Formats: sequence, structure tokens, C-alpha cells
Amino acid sequence: MRTKLAVCLSLSLSSIVASPAFSADTLNVWARYGNNERGTIEAIVQEFTNQTGVKVELFLANSDFETRLARSAASRKLPDVVLTDATSMGQMNEMGILEEIDKDSVKGGKALYDVAWKGMRAYDGKHYGVPFSAQAFAVFVRKDWREKLGFDKPKTWDDLYKLAKAFTEMDPNSSGKADTYGYVMPLSSTRGYASWFMSDLIWQAGGTFLSSNENGFKASLATPEVESAMLFAQKMVCEGYAQPAAITSTTGDATPVFNSGQAGIYRSGPYHLSSFYNEPGKDKIEVIIPPTGKMSSASLAEGTAAFILAGNEGTRESSDKFLEFLISEQGQRMGMGVGVEGDSLPVVRLSVNKNINTEKIYNDSNWNTFSQQYAEGGVYFPAVPNWKPIRQITSDGFNRILSSCSTDITDSLKDIDTAVNSELSRQGVLAK
Repeated sequence: MRTKLAVCLSLSLSSIVASPAFSADTLNVWARYGNNERGTIEAIVQEFTNQTGVKVELFLANSDFETRLARSAASRKLPDVVLTDATSMGQMNEMGILEEIDKDSVKGGKALYDVAWKGMRAYDGKHYGVPFSAQAFAVFVRKDWREKLGFDKPKTWDDLYKLAKAFTEMDPNSSGKADTYGYVMPLSSTRGYASWFMSDLIWQAGGTFLSSNENGFKASLATPEVESAMLFAQKMVCEGYAQPAAITSTTGDATPVFNSGQAGIYRSGPYHLSSFYNEPGKDKIEVIIPPTGKMSSASLAEGTAAFILAGNEGTRESSDKFLEFLISEQGQRMGMGVGVEGDSLPVVRLSVNKNINTEKIYNDSNWNTFSQQYAEGGVYFPAVPNWKPIRQITSDGFNRILSSCSTDITDSLKDIDTAVNSELSRQGVLAK
């Protein structure tokens, strides 16, 4: 059963289709950015207009974006195109405001990474957005500590465990004190951090959060694969190879632990490169592909996508052209800041276009590691209508499991599955 908001918006949509809110000679684009990215997105829009003659009215909002969009739908004034988090697709699709995308007819679509398109596919097998920016998670390691202690780069979970143990017990900073730790783990239940962090380990072990079919989703955490991921994380915590406050740490708490040299291993994204180059120092760190679990070296993929909204048939052709420009080589390069004047931030972190050499653009091999991880091991969260409550349910459950060294993990995972299935039923997407 859909929420009242979704029902209201779906009812409003029929009126929107009957009377488009905007003129067909101007493309109305809403983007989830702020002033820090304004220069970059405005440069992209201007170049698109120069090449096509299509005018673009751009609206930026970095907060309350979903609320603004809901109000727009209710007032029958939906924009033509929305640029926002890829994870918003499920909710917008459930609201009934997205146009389907035929990926095979998208000019330049074949140049995109397969994983990028997979992130835009709903459980019904259809695509409802075009990806244009991505990021994946890799592992930061204190290279100077690792080399001092005589360890190779970790390639497996066993290697990672041994390195975390060594960083904790073998005085890698030569202080003569027991003042370092191995793996920095943000396992707080706050805002879903435990679920966010554990996702990599679950996928690496061969597990999944949800199974799906043409009818919807079902929770799938109570499996030996997910249990092995929990056991691995629990072992790090209970044996003292994670930072002492791991169970209550958010990334805001965890990042300074790595920055300040208290621990030597941290899973994060490319957005931390500049910070870690400053402290502990570019020469002291390395970025590696996540060590392989029982199944793979998968890690979370996230990103931004472009969505065409329903009810604006008069601008569909221009909307298609705009999306195609975003994913073109020129659009991607501009999104990464190439040729953009001023100090505006990029709107493309990792390119979704296989023809873009990320390492050359950023002149940094560590960016190539993230790009490789995205292409070969990136996994998106399932495209349910609203992932946030499921993330919180699983986070609460994972945090309880990892807070005790004697938890019955199997029973706990069954309880989490039950709670997740209830939420899926509430969202109207529980598979029969």
C-alpha cells in the first residue's frame, strides 16, 4: 500500500499531463547542488544551449530537495529534468512522476559503464534515469606503516585482519606506546551508518540485503554469507583491532581517527583524498581495491542521475538531448571541471563514461583506483521506493549484533529480515 503522499502525487500527475506547467521552448532543470557547484553546472548548461539552441532555466537547491519536488508536483509545476541522487529513483518512481528511459535509444548510452545502467534499473526491469556521476568506495591504508612492518598490500579478508592486528600490536608509529589501531569502523546506528559500512562486507561475502523478482523485494539477510560478514566485523571489534569507539562512531567521528594517525585502515570514497593528502600526508597513504571476501571485492556505488519527469511531453526531445549531452565526453569532462573557469566544485566525481580517463584528468593514480573499483566492483543499493527506513532498520540490527561478542547472529538476522519485510510491505513492494 502506497503512502498518502505518493497517492496524492499520483492523482496530481493526471492533471499535470493534461496541462504542462512550462513552455516547450525552455527546458526547466532542477539540480541538487548549491553555490559551490553553481559555476560548473551553469557552464554545462550554457554549452548545451550554445550547441542546441535550447534555452535552460536552472534551479539549484541543496536542501529540502525532495520536499520542494513534492510541492512542485502537488501544484502541477513539475520541472522537465531533475538532477539528484540516484537513490531517489525508487521514491520518485513510486510517486509516478518519472518517464521511462529506453537506454538502447540514448545517444552515447553504450559508452556508459554497465554498473551505471544497473543502478538505474528498477525491479520491473525498466530504466527511469540516466547516470552521469558516480563514486565507489575503496580502502585507505597507511603505506608507511605497512612497509615499515614488512607487510604486502592486503588482498583478502585474512590479509586485512592480519594487517589490522599488526597495526594495533606492532607499534607502527614507533611511539613505544600501545596507541594505534587497525581498522577504523563507523558502526553507529545513527543515520544508518552501520548498514552503510557493512554493505561492502556483505556483498564481498556473497550476501545481499534484498532478493527481487517481477513482483517486488524480500529481505535476504539471514544467510550464511551475511553471517560471515558479521563475524568478520565482530572479530575486528571484539579482538580490539578496530578503534575503541567503533560501535558509536559515525564517519564524523571515524575520519579524524585516520587523519590523526590513530589507526591505519579506513574504507571511504574519493572525496577524502585531498583531506588525507594534507593529513597524514600523500606520501604516507595508499588507496587499494577492497580486499576480497569469500565472493568478491565489491563495494558500495553511489552517484547522481538525470531524470525526465512526466507531464512535459512538449519538451521530451530537448530533455533527451540534455541528458545525452551530460553523458557525452564533453559533458563529462566539463562536469569534472575541465574548461570551467573559477573555483567551482565538479559535479562529476567519477565519470560514468568508459572513454574518460579519470587518472589523466585529475593527474592522480589514486583516482584511477576508485574508477576501477566502480567499474568492476561497484554495487548500488536496491531501488526500492524509499531505502532510508530500510537502511535504518538494518543499521539498528547490525549495531546490536556488533555491540556484543556473544550475539546469536543467525537469530538476529532473522529478526532484521522480519522488520525489513514489514517495511517493504508498507511501501507496497513486498514480493509474494
